[in-house]
Amino acid sequence: MATTIGSLGEPSSSRRNPPNEEWTIRISQLQETLAIGPADIATRSELATLLEQLDQPDEALLHWNAILSCDPNNLQAREGVARCRSRMLPPRQSNR
Repeated sequence: MATTIGSLGEPSSSRRNPPNEEWTIRISQLQETLAIGPADIATRSELATLLEQLDQPDEALLHWNAILSCDPNNLQAREGVARCRSRMLPPRQSNR
């Protein structure tokens, strides 16, 4: 069963749902595929996107960076890195 993701592979903020059995199964399938072919960019992109949707930006960032190590110009991975980094930064404090 395929997992759908937002347009252009971006996780939609309205789609950050709690994990369900279907997502868990899909993540396991993607991890098994990457164990066989770690340079599979499409699989790694899907896994990173799912991890973002599950509010795991640190794990997703690892996969986006792995993609960039194989394909430094991959726009989807660059955008994923930016999203993950922005979600991992502590909130800025006001100087009032």
